[in-house]
Amino acid sequence: QSAAKAERAPIQARAVFVAQLLLNLTTMSTQARGLQNFISDLRNAKGKEDEKKRVDKELANIRKNFTPKGGKLAEDGSNPNLTSYSRKKYVWKLVYIHILGYDVDFGHAEVMVLLRSSNYSEKNVGYTALSLLMKGDDPVMSSVRSTMVKDLTVPTPAGGKKSAPTDAAQCLALCATANISGLELIQSLHTEVLQTLVAKSSSAHVKKKAALCLLRLVRTSAKVISGREFAPQVAQLLQDRHLGVLTSSMSLLYGLASQAPNEYESLIPYAVHILGMLVLKKACAREYLYYRTPSPWLQIKLLKFLQLYPHALNTDKEEKKDANGGGTHVSQLTSIISKILTETDVSDSINKSNADHAILFEAVNLIVCWGSSGPAQLRDGAMKLLGKFISVREPNIRYLGLLTMAQLAQLEGSAESIKKHQATVLVSLKDADISVRRRALDLLFVMCDTDNAERIVDELVAHLALADAAIREEMVLKIAILAEKYATDLRWYVDTILKLISISGDHVSDAIWHRVVQIVTNHPQGDLQAYTAATLLVAASPRRCHETAVRVASYILGEFGFLIAERPGMSGEEQFRILHQHWPTSDNQ
Repeated sequence: QSAAKAERAPIQARAVFVAQLLLNLTTMSTQARGLQNFISDLRNAKGKEDEKKRVDKELANIRKNFTPKGGKLAEDGSNPNLTSYSRKKYVWKLVYIHILGYDVDFGHAEVMVLLRSSNYSEKNVGYTALSLLMKGDDPVMSSVRSTMVKDLTVPTPAGGKKSAPTDAAQCLALCATANISGLELIQSLHTEVLQTLVAKSSSAHVKKKAALCLLRLVRTSAKVISGREFAPQVAQLLQDRHLGVLTSSMSLLYGLASQAPNEYESLIPYAVHILGMLVLKKACAREYLYYRTPSPWLQIKLLKFLQLYPHALNTDKEEKKDANGGGTHVSQLTSIISKILTETDVSDSINKSNADHAILFEAVNLIVCWGSSGPAQLRDGAMKLLGKFISVREPNIRYLGLLTMAQLAQLEGSAESIKKHQATVLVSLKDADISVRRRALDLLFVMCDTDNAERIVDELVAHLALADAAIREEMVLKIAILAEKYATDLRWYVDTILKLISISGDHVSDAIWHRVVQIVTNHPQGDLQAYTAATLLVAASPRRCHETAVRVASYILGEFGFLIAERPGMSGEEQFRILHQHWPTSDNQ
């Protein structure tokens, strides 16, 4: 799950960037009539062909305007005769054409002119175009680096717009650095981004963007940062009082710690302290309260970071820390988790309920990570709470409850407490949502043992006839595994597999019936072989019989049919007749 989220994060960042870009385009279109008309023409195009003709016409017009009438270009290749208004308008058009999916391979010189400008509106257009139209390995990027370094490290007031803050250029440079791919650019700019992040003069807004920018660079090239050298600087960031900075810093820390957990283990006390301020003391700025829940996003990031250290509650380590005069964070952490478990409840507000339960399930995941080394009362409390959630009407909460309970059930000593919810889980097996049914099946598979195996298997077999085709194959496999693993009577195991074949024979793989043959062959003692032969003879008697049953019967009767040959109606001739009737309809196997 953490890997899937890491893959989605750059996509989400890109989506936010494009959304901001479209907002900028909308704002600009209200000021530039030519841009507004161009966008309207494209939206009103009757088809793809008409749109392409309009785009080609506009590209030709932009190329013409980028070429000076006298034919003399400036030293940087731009048109010196273009006004600021025209240059911004044409570059915005190129950006819009690019995000529609068309190739734009010119106009880079004009983008560079906008980028080097001290005017905020021009620099904004320049960095936006740079992020989209160019790649990190483009030759022109070498001439951009000095401008980006200057904007990153020397914050200056942006002219041309009174409302533009002093750090506007820094923010634009950080956004562009995060969105431009290219190993060379990352290796040349990561030092400046790091310095911007830890600089005392950087504003909270800049620190937030710098932390996320650095995270993007680390995901592209993990070797740009040494954990042992950077950990003390992260510790300083975690002492910032601005919750926005803390949230961005925790995103960076989690990304770094996922790659090298040991190098950031020393930061656990800082994470626990922040979590304690949010959960125990409710210390949170008003703008970070979400339906009266203090910064749920930050709480989730802190809990996910702590999940990387399953041995954080190790008593031996704690005793050593106490001997040195510290180490109170472990007791504080158990108090925090206990409060999350006891105070979380279903709310009338869906938004608040979702936020609170997101925190709750991450707290339970932390308890699962601790395993048997964690406090037993926390495991019992989590199990009791999950038992309540798997019976609620909300499918999302029920799904997460079943999923988390399956993880908790794998811990040593959880078997008895989870059996109390067996009836509820069996009901969830009939849920209208197939994802909930899958999680219920997984939980039943985990909670099964010798005491309840027959009941669970019989319930699963009974439900198999009503199950969707999408889940049948998985159900058949798990039923076969449970029947073999917990069978106290092998005749019950044989009967169960035959029921699977009769109900859903198409989903019974060769490996399953091969296993029946192996077990019966390897147990000559008792009457198992004779019982199986007699049972399969009866199962194969109808003319309409599943081919898998015929295959099993053919092998078993061929090997052990002599054991029942003296019984009435089971002679060798009768066995041959029953099997021979399936010859015309059987395949070559």
